[in-house]
Amino acid sequence: AERDGSNEYSDYQPGSLNTTDRLIEDLKNIDIVFHIGDISYANGYISQWDQFTAQVEPIASTVPYMIASGNHERDWPNTGSFYDTTDSGGECGVLAETMFYVPA
Repeated sequence: AERDGSNEYSDYQPGSLNTTDRLIEDLKNIDIVFHIGDISYANGYISQWDQFTAQVEPIASTVPYMIASGNHERDWPNTGSFYDTTDSGGECGVLAETMFYVPA
């Protein structure tokens, strides 16, 4: 969710700000963050990735931040993804794997 209220998805993920704020407040007690699936819900909109990476930057720049792609990062028909849906908006895992390097 955007802090300034300008959200093209009409209040799509308002709880994400509360979650990241609590993580930032407690960073001294956190060794690593595992973000498993549905990373930014960008669904093919690069602006959502830009907003999301800015939102998690205080966390990811302080402790290791490891992701695993979910359907909203990977799924697209005929790409070898588990489900044959258009959930990724055509991203097909490329952005998630490019922005957050994790070992194979």
